[in-house]
Amino acid sequence: MRAVAVSRLGAWIAVAVVASLVAPSIRPLDPTVQPLADAIALGCLAGGCGFLLLARRPIAASAFSALSRKRLLARSAVLTAKSAEEEAIWRGLVLGVLVPPLGPLGALASSSAFFAVAHVGRLGRRTWTHLATGSLFGMAYLVTGRIVAAMAAHSTYNVLVGVAVTDRADMSVLDTRHGLPRLVASESPSMGPRPMHETIATDSPPLALLEGVTKSFPSVKALDSVGFELRRGEIVALLGANGAGKSTAVSIMLGLRRPDSGRVELYGRDPRETSARRSVGAVLQDVGFPPGLRVRETVELVRAHFAHAASSDDILERLDLASVAGRHAGGLSGGQRRRLAVALALAGKPGALFLDEPTAGMDANARRSLLNDLASFAAGGGAVLLTTQQLAEAEAIATRIVVLAAGRVLVEGTVAEVKARGGLTKVTLRAGALPQLPGVGAVDSAGDRHVIYVDDADAFVTALVHSGVEFKELHVTPTSLEDAFVTLTGAAE
Repeated sequence: MRAVAVSRLGAWIAVAVVASLVAPSIRPLDPTVQPLADAIALGCLAGGCGFLLLARRPIAASAFSALSRKRLLARSAVLTAKSAEEEAIWRGLVLGVLVPPLGPLGALASSSAFFAVAHVGRLGRRTWTHLATGSLFGMAYLVTGRIVAAMAAHSTYNVLVGVAVTDRADMSVLDTRHGLPRLVASESPSMGPRPMHETIATDSPPLALLEGVTKSFPSVKALDSVGFELRRGEIVALLGANGAGKSTAVSIMLGLRRPDSGRVELYGRDPRETSARRSVGAVLQDVGFPPGLRVRETVELVRAHFAHAASSDDILERLDLASVAGRHAGGLSGGQRRRLAVALALAGKPGALFLDEPTAGMDANARRSLLNDLASFAAGGGAVLLTTQQLAEAEAIATRIVVLAAGRVLVEGTVAEVKARGGLTKVTLRAGALPQLPGVGAVDSAGDRHVIYVDDADAFVTALVHSGVEFKELHVTPTSLEDAFVTLTGAAE
């Protein structure tokens, strides 16, 4: 693997050198920029400004200290080499050839458009980022007349993108994409690594997507114009009541069912193609194992289908199955069977996981360990689509929530955004009886204990005090994801 990486790095450098030598020279728009150092400095400034404009916020200084100096230098070298190759081709050759017939600005517009169109297959609707960055790098070249200015701008931009994902990001996620992967992981005291709910948006191409997908069965319309995406570094929690369409959506994304209409892609291809599913691990609702095989034999059977599978020992240890490796798979408990199913999904070192109720039947320790593992998997550049009825799990690890109701997307956003859409605050108290008070959305009473969901907690408590009702043990807390889910889906019924 390292030899392949070194070979690729050398190829990028060779292409950059050759293309730079054969590229036509152009007259600089600003002839005062003469020294090579000035051109490089201007390019670095342009790349940095481009990053700040395309990112929603600048990188925190702590992100630089999070990377070791050796890793930062290695990452910067790789990104600089790839940036130099692209600039030598797109700016040195393409833009340079177009300047004589079209003029500087015409050549800039045309070459930037070609640059963006060349990446449509990977980025889809987000190709505008390549149009913006291509124009920026091309302008650096036109102003100075030196291709190194464009190379400096491109490499500065990409290095800043690389730092934005911290030292836990997978290098393959960064490569040459002009997008900003998500920042990852603060710590949750209850469930381990927790993705940040306010992150820089990612412009990497979707690994899986539904767009306007409809699917009907004889007695019900399971999906009605459903659309959402799954990208690298994400844990998307697909939530909904029983019968909302979650399993149907997952089956369509995996190519197990055909949509009646709409667009579905997996790794940019039809999910029914074997090549599209090769980098996917899945755990569906109903999982069976070959009869008569022991746990280790089952693992070895599955890993034999992958060229670069993890070792059997690593797979078993990862899901705490080493102690039952010699037992028949059919004799495992419900939680152990679920852990084995997840272990098999991870056996081929997939880039994306589709997990339908993966923690069903697991004890608390096994569930917490798996959630930590999924958070680390996404932090390393993987993607997870998770369906679960355990909303506390989704709240703990999901970077994005998609709520389905009656086959439609009811709401989509971060955990904080979905909770805000619920629009209520939870108030708990003890009292003999509650009077009629304004702003009450719902009440759940058991004896003298009342849980009230209100629009305005301050106004409610003020009205409660003025009502003269005796109460005690008053607590006002923000709604949980489960509270918001109940409120939103209840209103949709």
